[in-house]
Amino acid sequence: MALEIKQNLNKEQWDSFLSQFSEFNPFEQSFAWGDILLTEGKEVEKLALFEGNEHVAVALVVYEKLPFGFKYAFSPKGPVIKMTNDQPCLPAGRFPMTNVVDVISQYLKDKKCVFWRIEPNIIQKSEFKNHKLVQVKDVNPSNTLILKLDKSYEEILSAMHSKTRYNIGLSKKKDLRVEEKKDLEIFWDLMKRTGERDAFRLHEKKHYEKVLNSEMVSQVIIYFENKPIATGVFVRFGQTFTYLYGASDHEYRSLMAPYLVQDFGLNKAKKEGCANYDFFGIAPVVKGTDDEWVYDEKHQYAGVTRFKLGFGGEYFKAPGTFEIPLKYRVYKIIKACLPVGRFIKFLRMLLKK
Repeated sequence: MALEIKQNLNKEQWDSFLSQFSEFNPFEQSFAWGDILLTEGKEVEKLALFEGNEHVAVALVVYEKLPFGFKYAFSPKGPVIKMTNDQPCLPAGRFPMTNVVDVISQYLKDKKCVFWRIEPNIIQKSEFKNHKLVQVKDVNPSNTLILKLDKSYEEILSAMHSKTRYNIGLSKKKDLRVEEKKDLEIFWDLMKRTGERDAFRLHEKKHYEKVLNSEMVSQVIIYFENKPIATGVFVRFGQTFTYLYGASDHEYRSLMAPYLVQDFGLNKAKKEGCANYDFFGIAPVVKGTDDEWVYDEKHQYAGVTRFKLGFGGEYFKAPGTFEIPLKYRVYKIIKACLPVGRFIKFLRMLLKK
């Protein structure tokens, strides 16, 4: 039976499909995350694939503009394919990705897309026999830590690195006030400070505004003497509670407020009955000879990796970000021109300063 694309699913139908996969509930493919992107002004489609009456896949697709009037499609942490066994981390028993990729690729090609960028949690290159698959630099981080929440808070705490456990205790003795509330201005101020300090690019302010407006998102603010010194933003989707953004004032680093942010997140996740706490992004790690995690100290995530590893959790590595050329000749031309275009854009920014 041929696959059919449907676009009229409501939030309950869409999210109930994703909720089957408790090991990884990708909030980036959720109905609500698509709505966040829509309110931000992006062009978004929610594609559900059916084989007869059987729902077999979803792909939230974001369309982005390219030079010369072209565009491409991006499915962050998607597409998500139906599993037919109880072990969603294994490819066995999964609905064939080949069929899904063929149908969506043709659909996107008809919409004049040059390529389709994907970030599936499972990938077998043999399933892309009808397409060229190009691995590119990660958009969303492919390496993370997942902390299982099926133990008591005390058991989770005792499994942490001793220094992390000590710093959590220390932060609780520093007369810090923990408040759960959404405040864009506090968040934006602390994010700018953190971005400048750690040399990473921020989204536009309006992106964070739309994220904070979502019901699936929560924020915590840590105060010292009524001054906000740290904040954390979390996303709850399905059985997974994700630490999405964090920022702090370096001047108050001795108060260990970022540890209190994580302590709040873990307790909130447990209180809401989540199964997993996702730290969302670390450097690639391997076990060293002394059974300690080893990673590249020069990696862009090196600092947060050191911090997050202290809380424990299981290391999870997704395959990464890939592009499927849909108009191969145009794809090659666009890819060749993009570095030049970025350089010209950079020069224009310098001239404006």
